Amino acid sequence: MHFELPLTLKSANISISLKNLAQVLVKIWTVAWPLAFPGGVVVFKWWNHRPSYGFAARIRAWFDRIGDYFRPHYAIYRSRREEDSYWRTAERGRRTLQASNANIIPEEVPLVRYFAPKLPPLYRDVKEEDPEAREYHLSPRVYCKWHRMVFRGPLHPTLKEAPEQIRLYSSRDRREIYRISRLATDEEVFRKKAPWTTRYATMWKRWLDAKGPDMAIVFQ
Repeated sequence: MHFELPLTLKSANISISLKNLAQVLVKIWTVAWPLAFPGGVVVFKWWNHRPSYGFAARIRAWFDRIGDYFRPHYAIYRSRREEDSYWRTAERGRRTLQASNANIIPEEVPLVRYFAPKLPPLYRDVKEEDPEAREYHLSPRVYCKWHRMVFRGPLHPTLKEAPEQIRLYSSRDRREIYRISRLATDEEVFRKKAPWTTRYATMWKRWLDAKGPDMAIVFQ
């Protein structure tokens, strides 16, 4: 006589519940497997590198000693030709680096002479150029424009008279004249679209007070 269990796998409801549970477990594993994977890696590494004791440890140490006995302690070339090729390549590299080698140890000294690169040149150091070393050329039109900006009144040099007056100024003065002339446009100066102001005259006066004396070279 067989008794039927109150709950069997033939029940449709239980089958659906188990199927849903399996799907949920698969989804959880799909999402959470990266979290479990590092732990598995740690366990695997510990298992491979775990300390051995007893007979297994002695067998492993014995095989390691046999391997060290047959394993060469230095690398050799397969042929004399390969070794000569290596030394030729090394010599070419040494000659290439010799031009930039800062190692000053003599060859007769029994030391390993390592390559020491030379320091780069001091091209980053900016040398101050003497403003009077080269003559600064100023165009007559720029000079006439500057003269109208600095000096007030109707008396101003013409383009023909400007070269004679430019010779009376040093190279430093000519650079300052050019700088001041760039502060206003030609229309404002020549066409008098802007009223005259003491701003540029004050700039020129401050320049004369701050620049110091000019050096004059007289040939006799």
